[in-house]
Amino acid sequence: MKKIYILLISITLFQSCTEDFLNIDPKGQLFPETFYSTNDELEMAVTGIYQIMNKLQFYGYSLSYTAAGRDKTSTFVNFVEVDIFDTESDNGEMLNYWAKSYEVINAANMIIENYQDADATQEQKELAAGQAHFIRGYAFFHLVRMYNEVPVWYSQSELSPEIELTGPADIYSLVIEDLKIAEEFLPDNWSGDARREGVAWTNGAAKSLLSYVYLSMTGYPLNDQSKYALAAEKAKEVIDNADRWGYRLVDDIAELYSKEFNYENRSSDEVVLAFYNDNEWGCPLCGVPGEYGGWEVYMADINFFETYPDGPRKDAIFMWEFPMADGSVKHYSELSSKHPWYKQYWDGKIDWDKPWDGMNWKNSRPQVSLTHANNLLVYAEAQAMSSSPDASAYEAVNKVRNRAGLEDLPEGLSTEEFRDAVVQEREWEFAGGYFTTAPWYDLVRLERVEASVLERHPDENPLVNQPSKARYFAPYPVTERMNPNLSN
Repeated sequence: MKKIYILLISITLFQSCTEDFLNIDPKGQLFPETFYSTNDELEMAVTGIYQIMNKLQFYGYSLSYTAAGRDKTSTFVNFVEVDIFDTESDNGEMLNYWAKSYEVINAANMIIENYQDADATQEQKELAAGQAHFIRGYAFFHLVRMYNEVPVWYSQSELSPEIELTGPADIYSLVIEDLKIAEEFLPDNWSGDARREGVAWTNGAAKSLLSYVYLSMTGYPLNDQSKYALAAEKAKEVIDNADRWGYRLVDDIAELYSKEFNYENRSSDEVVLAFYNDNEWGCPLCGVPGEYGGWEVYMADINFFETYPDGPRKDAIFMWEFPMADGSVKHYSELSSKHPWYKQYWDGKIDWDKPWDGMNWKNSRPQVSLTHANNLLVYAEAQAMSSSPDASAYEAVNKVRNRAGLEDLPEGLSTEEFRDAVVQEREWEFAGGYFTTAPWYDLVRLERVEASVLERHPDENPLVNQPSKARYFAPYPVTERMNPNLSN
């Protein structure tokens, strides 16, 4: 990766918007003094953002940062570093995530800086800007949770070899501002737009992400308890108007992961935000055992699996018995990895009758980022912490529990007991391959990373360092060390 202040001087844009929205190839570099002047050029710039996000999400770069959570472990060096709290500044996954994140931020900045002058209708300009604001907010939200302090700029003129770091409070303010603009500019849906329908980001996704951003601000490092009320209010807005966007908690959790409902630019009704595959990108072998030709990049933590409650959710998410070509069935303890595996995103990538034949590289499974279950769980916790664990908070969490085959939470829990029960539910619901809501983020938010390793199975990767707040956040990439502010 080139230095950030060099890499981001230019923006990569893509072929004409008349082509397929996702399956596009780089065309070259176009510059603001000659670009962003028409609606077609805005469309091309926005299409470029989607293509960058395609690469960013489907290679799983950000999953490496969440490998220190209780739910995942790995045999892959870049993930193992994180798992054992010894992340190096040359970690390849994090290098790529940093580079692609700032590539999409810069692309969004260029649209935001120039869209008003385009020869286009106000609606066309706002739709382009809404998508740019949404993804810039999304990208900075991930970066602030990974690094805590990062460079922020809004214009090319602000770039320098010694750009200073911006603290988390100011970054979160930017994220909130971006998502509020996205709420205003983006539509409920893209029906009637053949290229964007089922693919492009909506105001429902912006509202849902905003509620989760508020929740994230309530804990470490900001500890802004006032944001609980805002998180509850925004989540309730989405829940109360779910029909507006077609959101619902599907009755059968297997539907949430089935190819039948999640393929070729479509997702089940529970998915709020997904990044859609163009049948080219992805790493289908990353979460697969070696016996099935996988790379064993991430797998399930033994103790997490063994203590996971039985029921349809466990059946839908995990695989612990593995059919083999010779007709035998191996328990996970008999695999070379000696671990259970996450299977929730395998459907559509694998032949279930012959799983040993490996994964299909060219598949069109979307990468899920947010679900309506997250809206319900954000509301349950935020309502309890800002007011009380009232009937509406119980109803929200119990919908998720009941769908998983669990009984209602007992009545009469204290605020803290209720909060902890909801956080546990989040850990179970979002284990494995989730990017945005991975259980690691709740460990950091609630300052429970240190305690989490006490539940580590002795057969897991041995810790090199004990976790501490100094290791809550990733080191800056080695490629950025010429900037003294990014010297770790």
